[in-house]
Amino acid sequence: MSSNLTDPSRTAAVDAGEELLRLVRLHVDQVAAGTDDGDDAEDTDRALWEAVAAYGDALDDLYADDEDDEEEDDDEPDELTFTVRTRYDYTVVDEKAFLAGGQGIAGAVDALLKRAGGKPVPALEVASLETGSGLVTVHLNSEPLTAEDFAEAEEPTDLLLVDPDESLQFVLDEPVYGSRAEAEAAARSDVE
Repeated sequence: MSSNLTDPSRTAAVDAGEELLRLVRLHVDQVAAGTDDGDDAEDTDRALWEAVAAYGDALDDLYADDEDDEEEDDDEPDELTFTVRTRYDYTVVDEKAFLAGGQGIAGAVDALLKRAGGKPVPALEVASLETGSGLVTVHLNSEPLTAEDFAEAEEPTDLLLVDPDESLQFVLDEPVYGSRAEAEAAARSDVE
């Protein structure tokens, strides 16, 4: 039992957890008192999220030995993967022609995908990269996204999600299959 008390990783995790609890209590007290909209509340909110991260890191350190043991058992190395997110805003410049097509937004997106020739939209072709599965989401909005929006955003990741003023129209999944047989089986299951 005494070894647990002297383990530096455990002590660090407990200290980080205590700080997190202190900040949660402070935040709850600010909400209860109605003082949760000023600069002090912003500082508390920022410190709270930093404490969440610190507690998570401390727990990762505490349990790292267990994870290392599991990783040693894994014979296959992890592949290096990354995601490239793209967003293009389109404005209907000829509404009459757009409506005359009779397919609306779905038809316009389908035309874009056909023009791309089955490659990701836009295609990212680099000799050392293998294209993986893709996902296309289509939203109706009133404001195009600009690079400045990321600089002004409180949390830049929020801009990758659906804005409250936008409405999600549909999602297109572009999976990549290991073989033609897998692709054909997936196509059959989609039809059934």
